[in-house]
Amino acid sequence: MNIKPSKDRKAIRLQFTVEGASFSFAPLKGGKWENKRDRQLVAAIATKIENDILAGHFDPSLEKYRHKSSSAEIPLVAKTQKVKWLDIWDKWVLSLGLPTATASDHYACVRAMLAKAKNPLLDDIEWLQSSELAASTFNRRLSMLRSCFSWAVEEGFVKPVDNPLKKIRSRIATEDERQQSASKKAPLSDAEIEKILDYVDRVYITYAPFVRFLLFSGVRTGEAVGLTWDNVNLEKRLIFIRQSVSRERGKYQKICKSPKTKESIRTLKMSDRVFALFSSLIAENACGLIFKSPKGQIIDHGNFRSQCWKPVLLALGIPYRKPYATRHTLLSQALESGLSVPQVAQIAGHRDGKMILQHYGHVINQPQLPEF
Repeated sequence: MNIKPSKDRKAIRLQFTVEGASFSFAPLKGGKWENKRDRQLVAAIATKIENDILAGHFDPSLEKYRHKSSSAEIPLVAKTQKVKWLDIWDKWVLSLGLPTATASDHYACVRAMLAKAKNPLLDDIEWLQSSELAASTFNRRLSMLRSCFSWAVEEGFVKPVDNPLKKIRSRIATEDERQQSASKKAPLSDAEIEKILDYVDRVYITYAPFVRFLLFSGVRTGEAVGLTWDNVNLEKRLIFIRQSVSRERGKYQKICKSPKTKESIRTLKMSDRVFALFSSLIAENACGLIFKSPKGQIIDHGNFRSQCWKPVLLALGIPYRKPYATRHTLLSQALESGLSVPQVAQIAGHRDGKMILQHYGHVINQPQLPEF
């Protein structure tokens, strides 16, 4: 199901059908189609409805999906000393019209830091300077705060001369942080892959097909979790990546969303081993999710990592990598096998080869020392 906002003379409308019943309503009072933020907000509500239908929590009264005004929409005092970071932050995030999954990630983490610091005034940055964050995380959040402040200046809530972030410098990663980050993303070797596959086949039978698909396809974990049988064509040996499933940070609500970028909505041609995997899994009248948890439910990223992935690597004595390393492994293998950068970018779902060159350039046509 793909619910999309439609233009109405006086509102932005959502129209859809659930179990034969038709629904049509305007969730955003006073919303205008010409307003990009209004369209994005209604689109986010449409995604919430899709998720609830998928999870069996749909509210036919529609009250759950009517947008309620936020305290972040209350005009702020234009004096910097009286403006609080939390007020500015909420108003800025709301203006971005972010998808639920995106807003619940680093944006929610920054908000939690602000709330923990008891909502400091805008000229108070001690809560940020004293934070014990890794350099990469600190720099990411500092960049977000700078964007937030710049927006506040453009909107007239604060003055440029009052910017308290000027005195904060980006952090430089320590050698330990760099090594830990690199090791968690390092591709798996052929020997490690064989050990993992053999072990999950014997010990984690339910998760074994899921692990194989991650290693054989290079798709993002959320894309594999959300893959359904109607997005697989065995006859033509094609896989259609059209959605991704993630979990809202700190909650157990699954969020079904479009893949990361427009390019991520893509078609993959099966390799022989992926075709063999799907052929072994498909049953008569197969429908719904392809990969499921041991309890027959949608796979939870955190549970998979803690209940399968970590124990497997620990039992085999393999240095820990995030599950995302399966993607790095496949893309590295693709380049080493001789596929061009544009071809690998298409497999990965990237707009162009820039990201591929940035992250995997070291494996492309490595020169061999000459013989003298």
